[in-house]
Amino acid sequence: MILAGLALMLVIMTGNIDISSGTVLGVVGFVAGNLLKMGVPVPFVILASMLVGMLNSAIIGFITVRFRVPSMVVSLAMVKLHIGIFPLLPNAGWVSNMPQSVIDMGNTKIFGFVPVLLLFSLAVLIFLVWFMKYTRFGKKIYAVGGSAESAKLAGIKSDKVTFIVFLMSGALLGLTSVVFWLPSSQVQPSGTIGMDMTFITIAVVSGVSMLGGTGKPIGVLFSAALIAMLQRACILWQLGNAWLYTFYGIIVIMAVFSSVTDFEKFKSKFAFGKTTSLKGRA
Repeated sequence: MILAGLALMLVIMTGNIDISSGTVLGVVGFVAGNLLKMGVPVPFVILASMLVGMLNSAIIGFITVRFRVPSMVVSLAMVKLHIGIFPLLPNAGWVSNMPQSVIDMGNTKIFGFVPVLLLFSLAVLIFLVWFMKYTRFGKKIYAVGGSAESAKLAGIKSDKVTFIVFLMSGALLGLTSVVFWLPSSQVQPSGTIGMDMTFITIAVVSGVSMLGGTGKPIGVLFSAALIAMLQRACILWQLGNAWLYTFYGIIVIMAVFSSVTDFEKFKSKFAFGKTTSLKGRA
């Protein structure tokens, strides 16, 4: 959740979105699972997973930047492409009987209760906090998201920054796939369909504006914890996925509304008993 939330946060900060962030985990998982069964060392599998994620995001970023097609439309096309590819893969993409050593690695815990994969995700989070705050490129991301035209006038190559951000997001999604599938004994690509809604919700709850230009990586940590608790609550209360996705939809709608509306103006406009007619003013 943390890694995928960071990936979506970066893209949304540029004023774009990637709704293929769920299904691409299945594609990356198929590649990573087969490499692990072949005995390829985990570091090389991680690198290959990042490259596959970057390739997917590079296609979306290139079409978005070069042909000015909205990223939502392009990423939706990628979702359909992924879903169409899954049944065509060997065994419908399923990779079973993963090596026990790999499963044990994915479930390793420090002090008996702190997952190593969580510490890895937190390390990536800390790096991005530093990257966005202290590097020139991090400041360029904020500038492009705030106003691409103003950024161009300031000498920033907005299209280049946007494309690189898509690559960064793809690399993070590749890492997300490894962290997601590593503790499992099998990979089922179709099982990731719809997870993009979870990732987008985490990103918008973190405080990033849907219009771009604002957001902090540290917010992803708290939003991921909140969404995780919401998921657990739905399980404990036996509400099912229907209610969970309803909550996701409400959260995203509220986030979009808050991004495009000045709340104080909205409140004053619709405050009952406080409006004055034009006739009364005359």
